[in-house]
Amino acid sequence: MSGAQLQSGNLGTVIAGVILLGLGGVIGTMFSLFVANLRQGAKARESAQQAHEEARQRLVQSRAQDIRPLLDAAFAEARADAQTIRVDIRLPQEAVRVFAIEAELRELLAKVTDYAASVMRTGSTLQVSAHADGQQAVIHWRDLDAVDAHPPLARFFDSKLSAAVAASARACERIAGHHGGRIYSAPREGGVLGLTLRLPLLRA
Repeated sequence: MSGAQLQSGNLGTVIAGVILLGLGGVIGTMFSLFVANLRQGAKARESAQQAHEEARQRLVQSRAQDIRPLLDAAFAEARADAQTIRVDIRLPQEAVRVFAIEAELRELLAKVTDYAASVMRTGSTLQVSAHADGQQAVIHWRDLDAVDAHPPLARFFDSKLSAAVAASARACERIAGHHGGRIYSAPREGGVLGLTLRLPLLRA
C-alpha cells in the first residue's frame, strides 16, 4: 500500500470519527431536550392538577354571600380597632350577593380598612358604598376629606410603598382574582380617586 493510500485512509478515518462525534453530540443534545421536555411536561401536569384541586376546594368552600353584613361586620371591627378615622357606610336596601369564601372576603375588607386607617388623616372620613352594577357587585372606598385628586388611599397598589403594604395589596388582588373579580384605584361620581372592588354578581 502506497503512502498516499495510507494518508487517504487515515484522513477518511479522521473524517468518519469527526462525523461520529458530531452525531453523538446531536443525539446527546436531542436526548437532553427530550428529557427536559418530559420533566417540563410532568411539572405542567402536576401544576395543572394542583390548580384543579385548589379550584375544586375553593368551589366547595364558596357560598352565596350578601356583602352588606360583611361590610357592617368589617367596619364594626374597624371602629373598635382604628379610632383615628370615621367610617361612613352606604348600603342599598336590596341584597348584593356574590359567590365567595366568606373568610377571604373578610380578609380583603380588613386589609383595605387597615391600610386606610394607616394613611388617612386623623379625623377624616372613609366612605364605603356598595351596589349592584349590571352583572357585578361593586364596593368603593374613598376619602371624603382628601385634599388632592390622588390621595394616599388610592395609592394602595403603588409599588413604591413598604413591603408590608405591597404584600397586603397583592393579597387583596389575589383574593379578588380568585373570585373572578378585581380591585383597583378608580374615582366614583366625579370624586377623587379611591379603591374599587368588583366581583361577579350572583343573581337570585
